[in-house]
Amino acid sequence: MQDKTQLILRVSRETGLPVKKILDMLFLLRGGVKENNLIVRQVGVSKNVLNQVKAELSEWFAPASKVTGLSKKGEEMTEQLFPIEFQVEEKLWSYLEDERFFQITRLLEKFRELRPKPFREYDQFSATTETTARRAMLMSFFADIKGKRLLFLGDDDFTSVAVSMFGIAGEIMVLDIDERILGGIRTIADEERFPIRTERCDARNKFPQKYCGRFDVVFTDPPYTPDGVRLFLSRAIQALDQANQAGRIYCCYGNSDRARERFLSIQELFVKSGLMVRWIFDKFNRYDGADSIGSASSVFICDVTAKTKPLIEGDYHGEIYTG
Repeated sequence: MQDKTQLILRVSRETGLPVKKILDMLFLLRGGVKENNLIVRQVGVSKNVLNQVKAELSEWFAPASKVTGLSKKGEEMTEQLFPIEFQVEEKLWSYLEDERFFQITRLLEKFRELRPKPFREYDQFSATTETTARRAMLMSFFADIKGKRLLFLGDDDFTSVAVSMFGIAGEIMVLDIDERILGGIRTIADEERFPIRTERCDARNKFPQKYCGRFDVVFTDPPYTPDGVRLFLSRAIQALDQANQAGRIYCCYGNSDRARERFLSIQELFVKSGLMVRWIFDKFNRYDGADSIGSASSVFICDVTAKTKPLIEGDYHGEIYTG
């Protein structure tokens, strides 16, 4: 029998409802039986999807009616699912800097010397350790770590290391063009016994077939040019498991507020790629340097749709870096 985490992941994959929404629904029902219309309003799901979830997790719910309640097994499962650190949505910002955030920042500071000096030829800038830790906390809040197969497409900020601190991911893979970065991550992974796998990869080359359709979530902080974002988005889409209707991409992009029109071409790329931008966290990332973009960039969290497709599939010979 599937354990509760794998069961919820399967329901998410098949219905397209993010894991966080399923958890929100179960968390709401911990307080007792609720009218279906109330669940629809508070969780933000359609009645059709609510019924799909109840059908898939039928042993967790009381018999169907105008109200929804948990069965005895459902009550037992939800008690196990929600440890103390689980937070409801309105507490996002306090969650981003709870005790685990400080544990992650301390680990990142411990290995600060392993982060190589930014290589401008690859448009590298160093995100602050606080930014890297908040990225991991954000992914945790949205239930995008536990049991998930994660790909970090470029990782000069060691976000994979921060995520590994949770010890709950299904798989963590890092692809990067810079062997210095991969070497640093491998050193930390060996010392801390983190299950991070690494491989050198130039995104301009055809994406490796062995990684196509393999992952549930991709995180990328690409070169901040339209062609750079288009290429890295395409590789991220190729990496996602097409059978997972809840696949997700975290994509960073920054630009000066005096040239806001440059965001339009980036947002157009999300639309052309068939991605739905579910959230935008403006100026979420902070960097040492990167003065031209105000030393900050935003995080776009994008969900797949039936129209999601890579805009680039083979080798790419255009310019993607600002240099």
